[in-house]
Amino acid sequence: MTLSHVKGSPARVPPAPAPTPARPRRHRRRALEPWFYLVPALIVLAGILGYPVLSAAWTSLNHSVLTDPAADRFIGIANYAAVFGDPAFFSALWHTLLWAAANLVLQLTLGLALALLMHQKMAGRAFFRSVVIIPWIVPSVVVAVIWRYLLDPTSGPINQLLTGIGLMDDPPLWLSDQSTAMPVVILLSVWKWTPFVAVILLAGLQAIPEELHEAAKLDGASTVQRLRYVILPGIRMPLALASLLTLGYSTNNFNGIWLFTQGGPIGATETFTTFVYRIAFTDFDLGKAAAVAVVLFAGLFVVSTSYFFVVEGRKGRKL
Repeated sequence: MTLSHVKGSPARVPPAPAPTPARPRRHRRRALEPWFYLVPALIVLAGILGYPVLSAAWTSLNHSVLTDPAADRFIGIANYAAVFGDPAFFSALWHTLLWAAANLVLQLTLGLALALLMHQKMAGRAFFRSVVIIPWIVPSVVVAVIWRYLLDPTSGPINQLLTGIGLMDDPPLWLSDQSTAMPVVILLSVWKWTPFVAVILLAGLQAIPEELHEAAKLDGASTVQRLRYVILPGIRMPLALASLLTLGYSTNNFNGIWLFTQGGPIGATETFTTFVYRIAFTDFDLGKAAAVAVVLFAGLFVVSTSYFFVVEGRKGRKL
């Protein structure tokens, strides 16, 4: 009999597994290394973007009127209550929605048509592309000066042309009439910004493999069918990006209205941007103006967040 079988002797205990070696320090340092490069930029970005947002949010909670600086005090949501109780706010909201929706639909439609045209193989294509983007690169102030001259009710070439060929006996006051002011500024915005949308969509069209077009033609697909089943799915991401950017800069577009009508006549073209400007620099009520700006920021934040969750999330699931 061996000693291991002697009664009362302790049972053999198996050796404990060796501990898992700790992750090498250099691997951890390598994983954290990109953050050392990003942190300075993130701090600067947070200061540039975050501070104005927080400052506007804080101002919106205070009574801050430039003509009465001694009365500055914290008043909570009183500015928001005043804003939502002002009929001019809802008028500006309606005009902002109309302005953004019209710009979105028209710019995407015409931008896609321009992109398809610029994508065609034709003589002088480079020259055509250069001419198309001219409205986009011209400064807004120059655009305003040119179009205000063209639309001048007394000496403008457009009214002279309309009366000269007999289409109108009494040409309208394009920018001074409540019925025509908003359609005109929308068309001028579309004229200026559609080339930007076209450039984005053109990049998407150039990324579609030519084999897909050839296969669709061999299968007998018509032009409309190729547009629906090949082109539109192929530019889905550029189309979504162009939609988001169009909504963003249309909603925040101050020059496109102020340089032409300043929100008039009688508030017919008043949007959130001109409304905020008027409250801040005409009424000198910075608190109320900040409240409107925060509401605008919240709306755009919801739209952009929805874009990332819907579009980017769908792309991630496909990957």
